[in-house]
Amino acid sequence: MSTEKDSMLRVRLTQRQSDELNAIIDELQAQMPEASVTTSSIARYALEKYVSDYIAKRDGTKIFIEVSTADATDEDIKNLYNLLFRLFDETKENYSPTVHYMVGEILEPVMMKLASLMKPKKPWMKASE
Repeated sequence: MSTEKDSMLRVRLTQRQSDELNAIIDELQAQMPEASVTTSSIARYALEKYVSDYIAKRDGTKIFIEVSTADATDEDIKNLYNLLFRLFDETKENYSPTVHYMVGEILEPVMMKLASLMKPKKPWMKASE
């Protein structure tokens, strides 16, 4: 159910962004059928999150890291994963539980993403593709 407000919010999105937004709305609506998920409700949430993150970044209460893996080879990803895993283990052995926890909070999402990048290719795709 698209409203004029929703249409105005979408006007600057690329087609890919608009398609992804539709997928997000469909996914959220499926998870919460009782909720009314719209472009404007997502925009409101995104704005709230952006402002909260901006304040946290400015105040130094959260650390934000963005790393591109576009140029990384499969071997680079594997090596980075192994290096981060060793770092995490080292903090458990040599540092306080608080430091180990904070390192875990930093590394867990990175390692999860790296693990997903290391998943084997689809069986019908040849290694040369």
